[in-house]
Parts: sequence; C-alpha cells; structure tokens
Amino acid sequence: MEKAKAGALGRIVEKVEQRVENGEQISIGMIQAVAGRRAAGPMLLFPALIVVSPLSIIPGLPTLIGLNTILVASQFALGRKTIWLPRWLTERCLPAKNAKKLLGFLKPVTATIDGVSRKRWGAVMIDPVLRLGAVVCMAVGMIMPALEFIPFTSTWAGAIIATFGLALTARDGMVALAWVALVTAVAGVATFLLV
Repeated sequence: MEKAKAGALGRIVEKVEQRVENGEQISIGMIQAVAGRRAAGPMLLFPALIVVSPLSIIPGLPTLIGLNTILVASQFALGRKTIWLPRWLTERCLPAKNAKKLLGFLKPVTATIDGVSRKRWGAVMIDPVLRLGAVVCMAVGMIMPALEFIPFTSTWAGAIIATFGLALTARDGMVALAWVALVTAVAGVATFLLV
C-alpha cells in the first residue's frame, strides 16, 4: 500500500526525525533550519507542541518555549519577512532520550492534525487578524514562565500557541476560528477562577 502523503506539519516532523536519526539533537535552531527562516507558523507550532507533550514537565522548558514565542510572534506582528532568533536560544537542545519520546508523541498527533487541516476560508486569514493573533500569542508567551508553577497550565498555553501556529502553517481559516474559540474559552475559565 502506498504511504499517505504527509501534510504541512507531517513534512516538518519527518525532516526533524531524519536529522535525529543522523545524530542531531532537536533544538529551536534545527526546527528553524527545517521550517525556514520565513516560516513563523511552524516556529510557533512545533515548539508549542513540545509543551503540549508529556515533556512539559521538564523544568525550564515552558519558559524557553515562551521566550521563543515572544520573539517569533513579535517579529511576525511587526511584519518582518524573516525570523531572527538569538544563538543562545537556537542552540538549546533536548536530550536524545527526550527527542525519541517527543517524536513518538508527535507522529500520531501530526497525522490527526494533517488529516483535518487544509488551506480554506482565506477571508479569515487576513493580515490585521493574523497580527492581532500574534500579539495574543506574545501575551501567552510572557506568562508561560509563571505557569511552570501551576500544574497543566503550560499545556493550555502551548495549545493556544500551537493552534495559532497551525492556522498560519496550513493557512486554515477554520483552524483560526477554532483558535479564537479556544482563547475565549481559556480566558473565560481563567477569569472565573481568578474572580
């Protein structure tokens, strides 16, 4: 049987897996090299999925992903065509044993995501809306260091960033609207708990 063609996220995961098999460690820099310096969507999506995975319990990881989110989303919001990241951030690596766990988590998730996302509803994917979404992701990235001390909250933050990153990567207006619903729901729950 012919292997199903991978979607946008699946192709990135396949390239990352190939590099890991060749002895390279997963890092922000590797993801940027695979996705391209012009690809803000994958640079938000892939790192955020790491926080959604069971690896979110690694101390400091949500903070690192939060910093990546702030830098990528702010540059996207300002209209930069290429994404610049400092070397100290791009060189931070996951240990090899965690890389295998991450890829094991991502493969079925990727297949599901690629199965439901596609380019559609382009009227939603207009520049002002996307820039506003990037600002929201920046705000989420800013609170991620504090979320390390509250169990499971960094996973929700990662889900918000990953969903927006997926909308950008796949140019999927339906996913963008689902992202708006997710942000609204999480904000509503947070308001209820804090009031």
